[in-house]
This record gives sequence, C-alpha cells and structure tokens, in this order.
Amino acid sequence: MELKQAGLAKGQWLMANCGRFPSEKNCRLVIMAPTGQRADLLEAAATHAVASHGHHNTPELRRELDAMLESIEL
Repeated sequence: MELKQAGLAKGQWLMANCGRFPSEKNCRLVIMAPTGQRADLLEAAATHAVASHGHHNTPELRRELDAMLESIEL
C-alpha cells in the first residue's frame, strides 16, 4: 500500500512506536499523527498503554509518552 492510498499526507508526522520498548506482550503497535495533532496522539498512546500494558493514566505517564514521540517525514 502506498502512502497516498492510506490517505497519509506528506509532511511532518509524530509517531508513538511501542515496539521500541521491551514488553511482555512483544507489542509492535505504531500510532502516527500529523504534528498538529500531538494531543490526539498522546491520548491514543495513553489509552493503549493503560488498556494493553496495565499502566495508570497519570500526568507522569503522559509526560513520558510525550518525550518518547518520534518526529518523521513522510
């Protein structure tokens, strides 16, 4: 599938890549959003961390997730 087929616009994006961190589930989930939707990406990443990995939804978790976001160019 090409980026155009997926509806992903070229430009600067943020990525939360669960696979970059060890977990018992060997999770490989990747969540992406345009840079202008950072808050939405953090919400999705926090929801995943709580539901799939048993973390507590705290301001500290969200700060840690925010620091882990990677910037990529499509």
